[in-house]
Amino acid sequence: MNFGNWEENVHTDYEQIKRIAFSQRITSENVTVDTQKETAVITGRDGTYDVSLNHCTCYDFDSRQLPCKHIYRLASDLGLLEMPKPSRKAAKEFKDHVQDDVDHYKELYFNGAISIEKFNKIVNALLSK
Repeated sequence: MNFGNWEENVHTDYEQIKRIAFSQRITSENVTVDTQKETAVITGRDGTYDVSLNHCTCYDFDSRQLPCKHIYRLASDLGLLEMPKPSRKAAKEFKDHVQDDVDHYKELYFNGAISIEKFNKIVNALLSK
């Protein structure tokens, strides 16, 4: 995934992956894309944002200077955001190892490394379908 002036490894950080997920929630009726200029105007809950592949007028971008959900939405609409393709083989491998992951987090809980609340959230997420 390479667009704008961003290093490709920026997009693999967990905080950025969350923003990619949030970008998919922006409804198309709130997005006006200019494909020639590779810009967009996106209407959100807190206002209207001018967006390019390198800049956005939202608070998140202004405070972090990293791609926000609006930039990811623009990249997606321009066909520049490559999402991983679902894989049955990878899904089966994950499912086959879930109990190992649960056991790992159980050990962390019993060693005092994580709270019972965090343990339960992680296990619930791992066991969800």
